[in-house]
Amino acid sequence: MDIVALEQIKRIQYLDRKNLYFIFCFQDTDIFVLESTSNVKIVKLPRIPSPIAEQFLLPFLAIKYQLDILHSTGNTSPLFLHCKRIITLHDIIYLREDLQLKGGSTYQRIGNAYRKFIVPLVLPKATSIFTVSESEKSEISSTLPQLKDRIAIINNASSSNFTPKPEQSTLASKLKYNLPNEPFYLVHGNTDPKNNTTNTLIAFHHLLMEGKLKRKIVITDLKLSEVSKIIKKYNLVGLKDHIHLTNYVNHEYMPDLYNRAFVFLYPSIRESFGLPILESMSCGTPVITSNCSCMPEIANEAALLVDPFDPKGMAKGIEKIDNDENLRLELIKKGFNRCKDFSWSESTKKLIELYKNTFQPPLRVISKAIDASEKNAFKQRKAS
Repeated sequence: MDIVALEQIKRIQYLDRKNLYFIFCFQDTDIFVLESTSNVKIVKLPRIPSPIAEQFLLPFLAIKYQLDILHSTGNTSPLFLHCKRIITLHDIIYLREDLQLKGGSTYQRIGNAYRKFIVPLVLPKATSIFTVSESEKSEISSTLPQLKDRIAIINNASSSNFTPKPEQSTLASKLKYNLPNEPFYLVHGNTDPKNNTTNTLIAFHHLLMEGKLKRKIVITDLKLSEVSKIIKKYNLVGLKDHIHLTNYVNHEYMPDLYNRAFVFLYPSIRESFGLPILESMSCGTPVITSNCSCMPEIANEAALLVDPFDPKGMAKGIEKIDNDENLRLELIKKGFNRCKDFSWSESTKKLIELYKNTFQPPLRVISKAIDASEKNAFKQRKAS
């Protein structure tokens, strides 16, 4: 979510010079990414727990900066606020008992508990609500039918640094993360159950047992201990020797990993948008993704779709990409074309219009946004 906010802020800086925005950031890496301009001012926040900052510090700042509109960019928002508010509702998995997947880290479980408590209380207080895909709007409308006619859609997009790169320009990342010399299978790990890491590893083990595993498996953002647990539990004998773990990869290095990959696997069980699909396509790397949730909508016909609950079917999809170069090249071409359907500039224009429409009459507009995890905030005010 922080990537989305940063991309929108960067474009607001040149798309809306008539209004003044205040960006509230924790004193961490975000502050070095953002620079103040004539219409966008950055205010550093002390590093305190996100819920405390959101529920206590943010309402105070809303009064201090005389806000007319608060845009909460990360699902949650203050319970008590003196001004109008816009909420970006990325997803509602934490509200759906039938969708909640057990497990995950302690941090993830606490975050979901906080969202489960706060979101139902703040949504009725929102003047405007938007989500990021038709699929997610349908999920929200199904769970919260009273919001059906109030939800707008503003899509995400791939950042400009996700683009095809010559191999030599990716060597620094290869050395930093000790990547294999040859193209590899790329997988995003993470302990969140919706990432479907277990079924992905089982799928690779099917290929290994059939002698069809042709390349190394590179997994980001996953510790060896987590991989070892899965391998032991499901008796995935011999698979560990074919896995290379990078641990967490900074977003700035991800284009290099996509460029060096043979194929990107994204068999997630549940997403609101699936931004990595577009990021991989923008780099010219074909994608295998799920046939459920938002993935078919975002990928359209530019990815190979598989059943994320069927490891053998996933293995067949990987094998198909490995053995059919014409299919791989076709998916690369379709991927480039699909990415053209999404634009951060167009999405930000829709966001600015939503700010203007939320505040009526449009004589004086102030908007502010805050992400509960990163505390990025917008404040918009018509310049005199």
